[in-house]
Amino acid sequence: MKIMKRYIVNLMLYSIVSLWIFSSCEDYDFKDIPDPVIPEDMTPGLKLSKKEIMIDAMGNAQGFELRSIGGGWRVEPLEKTDWIFDYEPKSGDEGNAVIGVTLRVNEGMVERYAKLVVHQEGTGVTDTVVVGQYTYESKYNRRSDSLALLVLHESLNGEKWRNPWNPRKSMTEWSGVTLKEVNGELRVVELLLTDFSLSGNLPNEIGNLRELTSLRITGKVYKCPNSIINLRKLESLRVNFSDGTEWFLPNDMSSMLSLKVFEPGPLKVPMESFAAFYTLPALETLSLSTIYLIGDLPEGISKMKTLKSLSLAGTNIYSLPEDIGELAENLTTLNLRGCQALASVGENFGKLVNLTSLTLSGCKVLKELPEGFGNLTKLSTLDLSDCERLESLSSDIGNLQVTSLNLRGCKLLKAIPESFGDLSKLTTLNFYDCTSIQTLPESIGKLTSVTEINLSNCTALISLPESIGQMTSLKKMTMPNTGLTALPAVVSTLSNLEELDITGKEGSDGIRGVAADIFFGLTKLKKLSAGYNSFSGGLSWLKNLSQLQSLRMEKNQLSGKISFNDFGIGLTEIYLSNNQLEGTLEGISSLSGLRNLYLNNNLLSGTLPAELGNCTKLSYLYLNDNNITGTIPVEVATMNLGYSGLQLKNNRMSGDIPAEVLSSAVWKKLYPESYIYPQQEGYGFTNVP
Repeated sequence: MKIMKRYIVNLMLYSIVSLWIFSSCEDYDFKDIPDPVIPEDMTPGLKLSKKEIMIDAMGNAQGFELRSIGGGWRVEPLEKTDWIFDYEPKSGDEGNAVIGVTLRVNEGMVERYAKLVVHQEGTGVTDTVVVGQYTYESKYNRRSDSLALLVLHESLNGEKWRNPWNPRKSMTEWSGVTLKEVNGELRVVELLLTDFSLSGNLPNEIGNLRELTSLRITGKVYKCPNSIINLRKLESLRVNFSDGTEWFLPNDMSSMLSLKVFEPGPLKVPMESFAAFYTLPALETLSLSTIYLIGDLPEGISKMKTLKSLSLAGTNIYSLPEDIGELAENLTTLNLRGCQALASVGENFGKLVNLTSLTLSGCKVLKELPEGFGNLTKLSTLDLSDCERLESLSSDIGNLQVTSLNLRGCKLLKAIPESFGDLSKLTTLNFYDCTSIQTLPESIGKLTSVTEINLSNCTALISLPESIGQMTSLKKMTMPNTGLTALPAVVSTLSNLEELDITGKEGSDGIRGVAADIFFGLTKLKKLSAGYNSFSGGLSWLKNLSQLQSLRMEKNQLSGKISFNDFGIGLTEIYLSNNQLEGTLEGISSLSGLRNLYLNNNLLSGTLPAELGNCTKLSYLYLNDNNITGTIPVEVATMNLGYSGLQLKNNRMSGDIPAEVLSSAVWKKLYPESYIYPQQEGYGFTNVP
């Protein structure tokens, strides 16, 4: 009952406002409109006649009828005209045509002149006719804005949608509505409808919001009316259309004089209608990500002279139009991510000399970069990731000013040109999963500004150039799962390195060498991952790595006596399982911040010290498969071990487990039957429950 009552109230209010709006639109007297003026020098045979003028609810005034009699004349609109022309041949009259003229009435007091360009076939003669002029006082105001919003409110559905727009309250209290004083009254200038999970159709009345500058709607919009092109002051249009919404705008959008940003959601745009975007006179940002497009973009993109940012991400275009290079003056950002059918960017691509950001990631059939690619000297970000068929980089790539270069997943890329070293501003370099690269050019040492390099999963990489030692700004070097069997000694001179990951392939010997020779000089290391290799020697070099927080060197050939006095006090995790380390756990209390300690499968001896109780943050202590003796200290009951966080099986432990341990909450989550006992055969605890 409440819902029905509210519906009736809203319907009554809508009707009242509608009646007010349309009753206030006075009957305009067009008798005073002067007859059309025909210049004296106009070619004879052209006749103009004035017909009845009517104003519809959208403020469109039906204008004049123009008739061309004989002579092979045709009539076309001027560029950027406010008039719409519909060509309709007049049956029975050879060469005759009737041109319907529609004047889009602007807000306020305006005067409009209808101008026609008249061509005579085969002669090249061009004349201009002034059809007429008139004055019109717009009735678009705050009340018409209110009506438009009420209709919009009824057309959309969504969670928390009804209450924020209460017709009984002022528009100033409506959520997502921004008002601004225009000519002495508050008008709607912005609609930001992002928090309501909306769905439904936009009504025709949306075109009445003549002061609107920004429209953003998230959710699912199924229909948008043509009237939206009447929003001449609209600067930003971001509407999330539902999957499968058909193209709704006319082929001519030139009336949207102020539109700078157009970001529609997953809209279906027929390729033959794509050129409609070319008619937007002020467009700066066009984002058509996830738009349904298949085929070649039509020529004419050069008309978008004001375009600064273009995104065609996720579309299935085959190529870019040849005139793409004519956008050079203003285009700075081009996003072609996920254009899986894009085989070529065109020969004129190198003309886009003002590009600063280029994304070609996921262009899976792109094999090469065009000639002249090195002309893009202002390019600062280049993303070529997942270009799976890219076989080579342009020889002039060193001309670029890129600070970030992403080549992740370029599986067929084999050779890196020597000019690569000329990328003097490069700071990040990503070769992740470039499985065909065997070597890096010697010139890579010239990249002294690079702080991060990623060579992960470069399985064919068998060596690093000696010049890599010149990359003194390196802070992060990531190259697990490569084909490397050795590291050049110069790696030890990378004194600014903070993260080093050279984890080897599981099941292989990985990188060989003496650990101290490589790691001793890396005094700023915070994270070292070198597991699954064949590094040998002891751990005394750790004393020089006082900032180390994470140490992972499981499954190597490390040996000698372990001393926790060599470990930095900032360590939070230690993974040294599957080595040949000896010694005891004495001194472990100095690592009070330790969370994970994995020393299983070594040669450790001695007992579990009581000082383990000082390691209050320790969650996982793996000591299985060693030679540890004695029993479990009572301090274990006070530790914060996680589930299965204590593993002691396959040692030489014996004796009574303290009752405090057996009764503690910690003991119940350790799964002792699996991870603590049974002990090595012939040994074991005497009071196992």
